[in-house]
Amino acid sequence: MTVSRLTVAAAVWLALGLAASAFVVWGFAEITEEVIEGESRAFDRAVLLWIEANVPAWLDGPMRAVTALGYYRVVLPLLAAVCAAFLLRGWRLSAVLLVVSTAGGIFLTTVLKSVFRRARPEIIDSGYTAGFYSFPSGHATVAVGFYGALTLVLAYHLRGPARWAVMVSGAVLVLLIGFSRLYLGVHYPTDVLAGYLAAPLWLVSVGTVYVLWLSARKLRAAEGRRGG
Repeated sequence: MTVSRLTVAAAVWLALGLAASAFVVWGFAEITEEVIEGESRAFDRAVLLWIEANVPAWLDGPMRAVTALGYYRVVLPLLAAVCAAFLLRGWRLSAVLLVVSTAGGIFLTTVLKSVFRRARPEIIDSGYTAGFYSFPSGHATVAVGFYGALTLVLAYHLRGPARWAVMVSGAVLVLLIGFSRLYLGVHYPTDVLAGYLAAPLWLVSVGTVYVLWLSARKLRAAEGRRGG
């Protein structure tokens, strides 16, 4: 790949990252405004009642298992294990990216919950309880921050069908974790949507820096070969 093509690729990634960030900020602001003004109540209630009436009860066990994947007590050991595996393979920057993305998601959701202080819904009585505030969903935020970043890293390193398998699996897992919070009645739909939008802002920023760094490294290597 020539130096000019590398420069163009870096510029395209930067533009895409900025566009994605702008969309995420707009979407999160819109949902937040709806929640603060109480305009999302009818939507939130209707979705939860529909889930309670139409989703089969036998999913209770699987949904509890899926939702457990979003707790810090599961995510943090997985983070340590994955980072150790990355370091053994020499993927040091990938390990750093994963740590920064996950830590950012945890910090972001903690701050936002403390700011908005939205109470948990009391619409579905599933027998499952959750503490702290409701908006945005910490599970949705951390799911994207950890599992989304992990999917991004693995997809970058893989090729062919394996890359697509990882991307699809990662997306399905993130969506299932968010849905499990609705099924169990511990989050409003707008909580989950806001969580999905809050994390990508951090993830896109980190991912853009990551891709730009890789492009710059390739650019320097190409210039070195040309100069030599």
